[in-house]
Amino acid sequence: MFAVFSLVVGCSTSSAPSTPELAVVRASAVIQDANFADSVFVSGLQGPTTMTFAPDGRLFVSEKNGSLRIVENGQLLATPFVTLAVDDDNERGLMGVAFDPNFANNHYLYVYYTSTAGSIHNRLSRFTANGNVAVSGSELVLADFPTLDAANHNGGAVHFGLDGKLYVSVGENAVSSNAQSLNTPLGKLLRFNSDGSIPTDNPFYATATGLAKATWAMGLRNPFTFAVQPGTGTLFINDVGEGGWEEINRGQAGANYGWPITEGYFTNHPELTQPFFAYPHGSGTAAGNCIAGGAFYNPPISAFPSAYVGQYFFADYTNNWISRIDPNSGSNSLFATAISGPVDLDVGPDGALYYLARGSGQVGRIAYTASLPPSIAQQPASTLVSVGYPATFTVSASGEPPLTYQWQRNGVNITGATSASYVLNAAQLADTGAHFRVIVTNGIGSATSADAVLTVTTNKPPVATIVTPVAGATYTAATNLAFSGSASDEEDGALPPSAMTWTIIFHHDTHTHPAMPDTSGVASGSWPIPNIGESSSNVWYRVWLTVRDSVGLTHTTYRDVHPVTVSLQVTSVPSGLQVLMDGRPFAAPHDTTGVVGVVRSVGVDSPQYANGKFWEFSSWSDGGAQSHTFTTPSSAATYTATFVEISGGSCYQIQSERTDKWLTVNTAGKVVAGSTTQAGGQIFQLVPTGTKYKLKGSGDAFMAVVTNQLAMSANFASAESFTQLACGYGGRTRVGFQSSSGSAPHWKETTEGEPIQSGDGGNGGACNPADGGAWEAFYLEPVTCPGSSTGPVCGNGTIESGEQCDDGNTSSGDGCDATCHIESSGSAGCFRIQSERTDNWLTVDSAGKVAALSTTQTGGEIFELVTSGTQYKLKGSSGAYLGVVADQLTVGATLGTAEPFTRHDCGVYGGRNRYGFESSTGTARHWKEVTTGAPIQSGNGGNGGVCNAADGGSWEAFYLEPATCPGG
Repeated sequence: MFAVFSLVVGCSTSSAPSTPELAVVRASAVIQDANFADSVFVSGLQGPTTMTFAPDGRLFVSEKNGSLRIVENGQLLATPFVTLAVDDDNERGLMGVAFDPNFANNHYLYVYYTSTAGSIHNRLSRFTANGNVAVSGSELVLADFPTLDAANHNGGAVHFGLDGKLYVSVGENAVSSNAQSLNTPLGKLLRFNSDGSIPTDNPFYATATGLAKATWAMGLRNPFTFAVQPGTGTLFINDVGEGGWEEINRGQAGANYGWPITEGYFTNHPELTQPFFAYPHGSGTAAGNCIAGGAFYNPPISAFPSAYVGQYFFADYTNNWISRIDPNSGSNSLFATAISGPVDLDVGPDGALYYLARGSGQVGRIAYTASLPPSIAQQPASTLVSVGYPATFTVSASGEPPLTYQWQRNGVNITGATSASYVLNAAQLADTGAHFRVIVTNGIGSATSADAVLTVTTNKPPVATIVTPVAGATYTAATNLAFSGSASDEEDGALPPSAMTWTIIFHHDTHTHPAMPDTSGVASGSWPIPNIGESSSNVWYRVWLTVRDSVGLTHTTYRDVHPVTVSLQVTSVPSGLQVLMDGRPFAAPHDTTGVVGVVRSVGVDSPQYANGKFWEFSSWSDGGAQSHTFTTPSSAATYTATFVEISGGSCYQIQSERTDKWLTVNTAGKVVAGSTTQAGGQIFQLVPTGTKYKLKGSGDAFMAVVTNQLAMSANFASAESFTQLACGYGGRTRVGFQSSSGSAPHWKETTEGEPIQSGDGGNGGACNPADGGAWEAFYLEPVTCPGSSTGPVCGNGTIESGEQCDDGNTSSGDGCDATCHIESSGSAGCFRIQSERTDNWLTVDSAGKVAALSTTQTGGEIFELVTSGTQYKLKGSSGAYLGVVADQLTVGATLGTAEPFTRHDCGVYGGRNRYGFESSTGTARHWKEVTTGAPIQSGNGGNGGVCNAADGGSWEAFYLEPATCPGG
């Protein structure tokens, strides 16, 4: 999982001497156009994550440890604007900052960080500024996001759009299914009002729950950065990839970018939004592994040539480059290389492009330098070295190229020292106190740097030794990584724990994630290895130990700890069906390797279509649910999903009521009302998918909506799901169809002989052939499916002519399975229910609570028992279902949210059957009239024991008396 909070760390080993004290290293970007120059704007940042220019020109930089730093007049201020209490494990910490559009008046700015208040979770807050510090106590929490399971995939960017709304990018927290769920804000781009409330015009406001109502776009993995173009409002989302692609997605309200269904460019998913641009994983400047910064070049005053104006600059963290792309044409080109871990980009008020180099803890500045004299941005730093060690001095300068360099020692030119860095090999005591500077020259002028002073000591660097983990050590997830070591110094002797600093870095393929942050003052300790997050096996941990002696010389060493891995296979019976591994689709069998102890997930979509047949999920070999997690075992394992063949649904020819013609498929693959005879019509198979249908035509073609027209161009997975709407029934089945998207998504033959319209092409209104502005009704005529010798198939979810279930019920909508037994959505009939304890009949009071109130049977509520597997859901006369609310029976749920109850046989008494009911949750979950006349208790309110009317401590029996269901 290519996350962005990686820490680039240089290393030295005990087998070779290292520079005891390093000078600051320049950012050293290599610009492709010689008319641009790179320089260091500011140094000394600790784990920087993002940066944003304030409206007044100050630069605010977020540090992972919770400090929000300010750069003013080119200087990094010592006092942070605010220091937040954050969890900075792995990819957590302070990750985003944005300024209110009215900052000049209200002084508001917004931050996104990992809070430790209560549970560990990401938080969106607003602060009020007072100059260079936040007003004490001014934090206003706008949103607390769900508790974090994994420590990675947090997202974290915040920006205001031109609409004045606050946009926030949130990662899926390494649970890929979150990206497609409207029950969680994870894996989304969210849109808030500036006070934290959720705009009611958000595209999923009516269908999502909780904070997910803020969803503006979904299907994202780890959108660490995004940018809004000044003037146009164009929004580009940078989504960090997994298996092979990095994406730039053009922000669109209601868009679904496809994770984990797809990654990169794709086909056969018309319901998803293609990336604007995607580049592959790999090495070099045409590939990368982690898109981690983006900015539109639209400054108030442009300092770049006109060809760059409006371009989108983006960076790859692991391959250390910046490229640019035209938001209109998509043409792109490389801009700069050799940047030390860029994590963010921004355009300054001066028109320069700024980049945040995490690897060097610096902000770099790229300026157009044509006709400019030299300017020194980063001065050479004074340094301390041991006798015999090299001393390095480096300068960062800009100006019209070419630039030439001449280093001087004590004011005298050093022969051959004509590059941006100068190295004095094997420094001696006689070099102590020497002053080094450089003169930078171009065709316009010159600039002389400040002096750097060299100090040489006879002291030798200390030696760091890691005792544990031992060489060759391995690990499994959900265990502790123990570390211990020692430090010695030739002059100081054994160094105390206070001289030691430990760091643990998590390596994945060619990039890194921080694990344990710098921990000083201990000689030993341990760090808990997580079991949720990265599912790949090409991973390991690197344990670093740095020691410092009394004069400030240091030595660093490390040891690698690799995982214990096993082979895993996910397969299907029959073979070749699609399986989901960690939320991503693969054709079975799928082989992978896992780290022992890591939590993984498997799942399947059901039904599926393959090899001309329909298949329904039956079971997993490990007994898990259709989608479930498992802990990677210590030995190789296979997880097999077994499917059973099903009918797939009944077949029909479809007649347009508006023109009386039958639907056919034209040579372009579009569905038209083109046949005057039924025999010439296309045979369509209606395949149930939940409460909706997909339509299959000839061969393996399924129906999709393409540019608002019905087209037979999809496979089963990418086919459109339609809702079938009742248009009234005479002697024929007359229905309307509604697609899942569009402002007017109903089917209609808008123009005779032209493709049937849907999506935005279908008109609103009810199905009415006499009203040209209404959507249309179609007649469904049952026919034999191709390759079948029978009529309508029992088991497509609808009772049709000639079908009957075993209860004798032939009502429309009574579901049957393939053997014509009642499905889970069938009915066991309607009843009035009498309490055995008080002899009163159950009614529904004004608060929607169920209580035994009526002394007569006719005054009792009629409840329909709807089968739900081996359990029952109860529907009241109003159409609402029974749920358990605060341990009381309440009529107010839908079929999907209703409580499933188990019905227990309590025996026959007085010639009548007695039953007890048990809910699915609670410690004492049986029905009982605890207090006469009060709501029936269940959940924790019902008592244990067997149904016994004479025992007040037992749960109760009820009599069920058959009644006619409402409506017949």
